[in-house]
Amino acid sequence: MLKVDAIVIGSGIGGLVTAAMLARYGKRVLICESHTLPGGAAHSFSRQGFHFDSGPSFYCGLADPTSLNPLTQVLTLLGESLETIPYDPLGHYHFPEGTFPIYGNSEKYRETIAQITPRGAEEFARLERLFLELYAAMREIPTIVLRSDWQLIPLLIGRYGRSLLKFLPLLGMLQSSVG
Repeated sequence: MLKVDAIVIGSGIGGLVTAAMLARYGKRVLICESHTLPGGAAHSFSRQGFHFDSGPSFYCGLADPTSLNPLTQVLTLLGESLETIPYDPLGHYHFPEGTFPIYGNSEKYRETIAQITPRGAEEFARLERLFLELYAAMREIPTIVLRSDWQLIPLLIGRYGRSLLKFLPLLGMLQSSVG
């Protein structure tokens, strides 16, 4: 009989991360999966010559070890890394008027937006500035500690109080419009 400390149901990103964390701390883990492949929503499919991700994208930021990407943070904690291959454009939006490439370089992306809508490029620039300010404040609080329950508040204040103070001037921007 197989002896395990934990059974993880599902080999999606969450199941794989949970199993990896348990194994990292010496637990014997069994993962049970009904699908023929691991990965859960991290699959893709093709239709009529187009390729689609079937779930949320956890791939952006995997090449940067300082990324706020939760998967990158878990891999760093586990002492693991993934070989990544950057690609640009990241994808394309298809409209009746034409195809719109999505570039990882924000300046190039803004220039592409400006070809279609100059005002849209200005709005994107304002949105990007807002996100960069929020990102600068957020970098000091690991996303891996965030949960959606009230019990987190004392931990956040105790450990990250100074970093949270940086958010105070930004709170008004969280509900503001850029367009």
